[in-house]
Amino acid sequence: MSSVDQADPSAEIVTTVIGFGAHFKGEFTLTGALRIDGTFEGRIDSASKVIVGESGLVRTNIIANKVVVAGTVEGNIYAPEEVHLLATAKVTGDIVSGNLIMEPGVIFEGRAKINKI
Repeated sequence: MSSVDQADPSAEIVTTVIGFGAHFKGEFTLTGALRIDGTFEGRIDSASKVIVGESGLVRTNIIANKVVVAGTVEGNIYAPEEVHLLATAKVTGDIVSGNLIMEPGVIFEGRAKINKI
C-alpha cells in the first residue's frame, strides 16, 4: 500500500488511472476518482477525487472535490472539501480549499486560501 493510499483509508474507488510512463494531453472531465502516476497536461475537472502519485507530474489546474498530492503539480488546485499534500509533494501554484493538510517535507510555492467554498 502506497503512502497515497494510506492518506485516506476510506477513499472511494479509483475509476481512472494514468499510469507510470504514460503521458496524457487534453481535457479530462469525470465523476469518479482519478489517479495520475504519469504525466498530465491540460484540464482536470472531477466531481470526486484526484490523486497525484509520487511519480505523477501534473501541469494544469486541478478542480476536484478532494485532491491528494504525493508528486508534482504545476498549477492551481481548487478543492471545496480538502487538499492533502504528502511529504513528497511539490506544488507550484495557488490552493483554494475548505481544508488543507500539509505534511512536513512538502515543497509549496504559492498562496493558500482556506475557507468553505
